Amino acid sequence: MRSQYWTFVEACEDLTTVRAVKESLVRALGALGVEQFALVTHARPEDIGSLMVLVHNWPAEAIELLWGHFAGESLNPLFAAVEQTDGILGWSSPGWLGALRKDERMWVARLRDLVRGEGASKLVKSTVVNASCSITTQGPADPERVRVCIRIANFAFQQIQFLQRPRLSEAERLTVREHEVMYRAAVFGERPSKVARRLGVKVSTVRTLRQKAYGRLDAESPEQATWRMIETGQLFRGGRKGKPRTW
Repeated sequence: MRSQYWTFVEACEDLTTVRAVKESLVRALGALGVEQFALVTHARPEDIGSLMVLVHNWPAEAIELLWGHFAGESLNPLFAAVEQTDGILGWSSPGWLGALRKDERMWVARLRDLVRGEGASKLVKSTVVNASCSITTQGPADPERVRVCIRIANFAFQQIQFLQRPRLSEAERLTVREHEVMYRAAVFGERPSKVARRLGVKVSTVRTLRQKAYGRLDAESPEQATWRMIETGQLFRGGRKGKPRTW
């Protein structure tokens, strides 16, 4: 099943439009047994700015309800559960539903009925630095298959981000080394000392690479750098080789 992820990644390399990526995502998840899904940003709009990406094959009524009912609050109940819960969520899981108000439980029940019909009762969630959420409502519960679905959805999110952004100049793109340092920090939470051991370089070299990356990303902190990598679609794309011709 891991090869299905890499097949999707390789296919995306030749895609030049957001629509093509969306269609490829539907086919890839369908091949893994997922009949319905939604890939959406789920942080507060003021936190994520232009990251309001949405790919789905849910009914239109479900999408309208997903965004409409709690538009004035920080997070709707479903996305709050995604933030706070590890593993697979269930529409009827007592752990998170029990903490909701009555009106919120009614909202979840209505969304569930709109999405699943007579289908499965599972939700599968995925997060990339609290930026993307993949929700599958029908399909496999096999952990390995679920993991592949999550990886495909996360890569699709980044590919869409990359295609929606204005083309970066060469000087704005991270180098291979800079990307590796930033990726390991953002995705795996590795400290400079551990990254240095992995790369076989000095800690001071890692810190220098990190500072250069901050400059390219116009970031002043690890958090800002991570968001900029997400916004420009560079989080999962390898850095460029060679030095930039201009700065």
